[in-house]
Amino acid sequence: MLNFKIYSLFPEMFPGSLEHGLVGKAYKNKIWNFETIQIRDYSKYSGNSVDDKPFSGGAGMILRPDVISESLEKTTTKEELKKSIKICFSAKGKVLNQSLIEKLKNEDSFILLSGRYEGIDQRVINHYEFEEVSIGDYILNGGESACMVFMEAIIRVQDKVLNNPETHKNESFQNDLLEHDQFTRPSIWSAPDGSTYKVPDELLNGNHRDIEKWKKTNSEQNTSKNRQDLWKNYLKNKKNE
Repeated sequence: MLNFKIYSLFPEMFPGSLEHGLVGKAYKNKIWNFETIQIRDYSKYSGNSVDDKPFSGGAGMILRPDVISESLEKTTTKEELKKSIKICFSAKGKVLNQSLIEKLKNEDSFILLSGRYEGIDQRVINHYEFEEVSIGDYILNGGESACMVFMEAIIRVQDKVLNNPETHKNESFQNDLLEHDQFTRPSIWSAPDGSTYKVPDELLNGNHRDIEKWKKTNSEQNTSKNRQDLWKNYLKNKKNE
């Protein structure tokens, strides 16, 4: 079973959206499980305080290393700390992408640390060898939402979670390309203002070669338009083939 141990100041936020849909069904089927740890329970300070002012100055507060360490030491074994993949969600971490998910999908034990305020004292991150991960170039109030994004991405690539196991092979970010556009019935749709939109002919003629060619071309167009970083990497890899 896939296991997540989550350290947070707001453990009541979990499982949140993860209890719905196919991911929620996988939870009921015991494909994955989670445990939340309230970091504040391991504070020895007045009012269960968990943070303090940064030595570097500036606004905001920093989660104390001794409180984080105490929460980890009291709720995990040395073996668990050693074997688990340890991830801390931080705006300055490496950006989460599908390549990282594919790299980690066969792991079965994760320790996830959700920051708050201005962040977590770097010393405790370094000591326990947490990998810092960001879900994008923007700022959130805490790491809980990022944590759930990471969890869903890992869960959905597990066996028996998606109804069609082939789904993974044709999604965005495979081979550095975004996914092609998707269409369903009706083949001709009339918008409320009277405009009409038709499904591309290549998807309607039943010729599998034409369909695959259209899908690849459309994926290339989407990638070139929306993600120049992926597009440049795709062209580089294509040139080296």
